[in-house]
Amino acid sequence: MRKNSWLSLTLLFTTYFIFGWKLSEFDIPPHLTWFLAVGAILVLAIALSFPLKDTKRWIMRWISSDVGAFISIILGAFLAVIVVTWMHLFVTGLVLTSAGALARLDIQIFGHQRWRTFVILAAVSLTGAGLGGAIEFWSKTGRLGIFQG
Repeated sequence: MRKNSWLSLTLLFTTYFIFGWKLSEFDIPPHLTWFLAVGAILVLAIALSFPLKDTKRWIMRWISSDVGAFISIILGAFLAVIVVTWMHLFVTGLVLTSAGALARLDIQIFGHQRWRTFVILAAVSLTGAGLGGAIEFWSKTGRLGIFQG
């Protein structure tokens, strides 16, 4: 890969490493937390790797109707309240998405196909989150594995 691609992939790895480290702060069971995190990571990698071509046309058709515009305004206001209320979660998601978008642009400029882009984004993101979570678990418990006694 090009030299500049490594910088964006390192940034992607670091952001997901910190995300994996911070996953223990949630008050839900760890297995559920990691299941949801892996699912979210894969969904974000898919969304960044395979953008929808007809999204703009679909959104414009939705907003051009009165009912669609009204529902969009109500949903927008509701989402604004959620964003302001849970700012720390929104900012975390925004940073992860931004790092992924930057890495995707660098990978795209390098000339990789969509599937290879998905594999690279998913592998770097999952490795960062997993390593961050493992090191956080090890630093808290002193054990190298969940099943050790």
